Amino acid sequence: MLDFEIYAPINVPINWQSELITDSEQRYKLLKKFFSSIQSIDIKPNNWLMGYGSLEHDNLPDLYQPAAVITLTEFKKEDDIRHADLYVYDNCLAILHVGLVVNTDITHIDDLAISQRIEHLSQQHLSPILEQIYTLKTSHPLIKPSVYKFFNNNHEELTNAKPLWVARMLTQNKSLSSEHYINWIKNIDVQTDLLQLGSGNSLLKKEEFFSDVHRIMVMSQFHAALMYRIEELLKGNLKKFNSNHYNESASTPLSSYLADQQYRNDHIEYINIQVSAASAGVQGRRRELLQQFNTAWGCEVQRERIAQLVNLTQVRIDRLFQDKLRQQNRSMQTLLGFLGSLGLISLVIDLISIEREVTHNDTMGLLDLVHVISAENVLSSTVMIVVFFTLYFYKNHE
Repeated sequence: MLDFEIYAPINVPINWQSELITDSEQRYKLLKKFFSSIQSIDIKPNNWLMGYGSLEHDNLPDLYQPAAVITLTEFKKEDDIRHADLYVYDNCLAILHVGLVVNTDITHIDDLAISQRIEHLSQQHLSPILEQIYTLKTSHPLIKPSVYKFFNNNHEELTNAKPLWVARMLTQNKSLSSEHYINWIKNIDVQTDLLQLGSGNSLLKKEEFFSDVHRIMVMSQFHAALMYRIEELLKGNLKKFNSNHYNESASTPLSSYLADQQYRNDHIEYINIQVSAASAGVQGRRRELLQQFNTAWGCEVQRERIAQLVNLTQVRIDRLFQDKLRQQNRSMQTLLGFLGSLGLISLVIDLISIEREVTHNDTMGLLDLVHVISAENVLSSTVMIVVFFTLYFYKNHE
């Protein structure tokens, strides 16, 4: 028998106006009231020590603190589940933490079967809860799911409870060496005295340090999921820009997502500030563990990649905005040119009127053109000239 600790990021229809949150207690009270009508969950505040009281405390910004911990009572009815909790964060993300018992030995672990089991349980027991959450009436600063601007507000994506991925952790048996688990871990990205950390499988070496490893595991899973979704979001926006460029028939009106994308870029900058604050606020053994996770999962490289995508999307926004301004200036300049050209028509009408009232037998001048050519032809020719020059100006204006 093997006791697994499972960590799986889940999309959830819970999001706040992050910049307006004053403290984590405010978010917990909101969720406590928000979930009061849902009977199949037990909500409680996160019990991690926060601040600088001791080395057991972490001074994390609100964004990196779980707003609440939801115990999923339906999971516990399954024979192979020891516990099931959902750590609810901001930005439509939560971390599912499940204690899973697998009747096998270390040499016969089927990682795919474990992932599929967690996915099945999540969609069976958690998805109905997310459906209820989606339909609940929100109150400020909670945001209604249908009007999310940062992430996709697609109903299916926010309620299907499908994990983004499944991470598995075992605690080393005191009678076995860590080498006994190497074939299961497969690749050890970074190891310390506390933890052998792989990309999907990890080994906790000392059970007494589970609390520290657990806290950093949950926090790092949230961070990884947040960065993953941001990267996918930016890639999707670039696809929209390319679609607008190459396929005008399928293009989205520029005004419909320019403001949203600018909001996203601003919120990404806000998140980057919170990442820095969270890294500085972690204390004790957890600081070493956080550095281990950052190194193993390439967090700095990913952050640079996201920064490049943000810069690229911002350049595309600026370019599209400048193109829109040029089009507006083109229309305005053409209109002004057209209005100015109407003065020529006015002049011709005045000349026709004067020609009828003034005689000038001894001189030849501009009025004689009106005399030689009929007034109707002069007026028609003038209108054609105005239209021609207006079109020419419009097509050649940069």
